[in-house]
Amino acid sequence: MNGSKHTSRSEFTLALLLLVAGLSACATIGATSQARVFFTSPSDGATVASPVKVTMGTENFIVEPAGTVKARAGHLHIMVDTDCVPAGQVVPFDDAHRHYGKGQLEAELALSPGTHTLCLQAADGAHIALAGAGMTQKITLTVK
Repeated sequence: MNGSKHTSRSEFTLALLLLVAGLSACATIGATSQARVFFTSPSDGATVASPVKVTMGTENFIVEPAGTVKARAGHLHIMVDTDCVPAGQVVPFDDAHRHYGKGQLEAELALSPGTHTLCLQAADGAHIALAGAGMTQKITLTVK
């Protein structure tokens, strides 16, 4: 009977160590996962026709309608032929700064023939540009 107690304690200790190791691995994955936004189409350098259908994606970021400010959540904007907005500043409301404050992940852009740059940018519920290397993506398109 004494031997079964020893085996039981060893199994318990091993199970506890495996559980702690598993939880530590999950915490490390979550801590290193950065939020990012990106164009799913068109790709950088693509030649397209107008109107340009744009689709957007995210990782570790929840897209939701504007209004409420939450961590790792907000909505997207596309800057057309202008720079991304510096983090911490309000995204302007004009033709060069397109707002998708209803949580949209698709858009159609009427663009004239020629070369255009698009900057996809995440902002919080109050339209404040978010900080982080992955919170913007810039592509160049040629419209025929």
